[in-house]
Amino acid sequence: MDDRRQHPRLPVRYLGTFSTAQRTAGEGVVLDLSLGGCRVESSTCVQLGTELGLDISLPNQVTPLAVDRAMILWGRGHQFGLCFMSLRPEEQARLRRLVPSPPPGATPL
Repeated sequence: MDDRRQHPRLPVRYLGTFSTAQRTAGEGVVLDLSLGGCRVESSTCVQLGTELGLDISLPNQVTPLAVDRAMILWGRGHQFGLCFMSLRPEEQARLRRLVPSPPPGATPL
C-alpha cells in the first residue's frame, strides 16, 4: 500500500467530539495525530467527504484543541481518517507544539 502522508503521526488516545454545521455528530477517540489530520475511532457512522468540526481534549489543558474544518477522507469499520482543512493560527501553534516537525530530510511514517 502506498503511504502518501505528508506529516509524521504521533500515536495518541485523546477524546474527540465532532460535529457538522447542522448538528453534533458524535464522539470518538483521536488516534495518530499529525499536523495534517488524524485517525478517529468511533461508533458513530460517518460518510466520506463530510466536512466537520473537531474538538480534541488534550491532557492537562482546560480548552480543547479546536479544528474548525476537517474532511473525512477514508473509513474502515469503526475508524475514519480526517484531513485538517482549517485551524485558527493559535490552534495551529498548539498543534505544532504537540506534534513536533520532523528533522529536515526525514521521511514521514
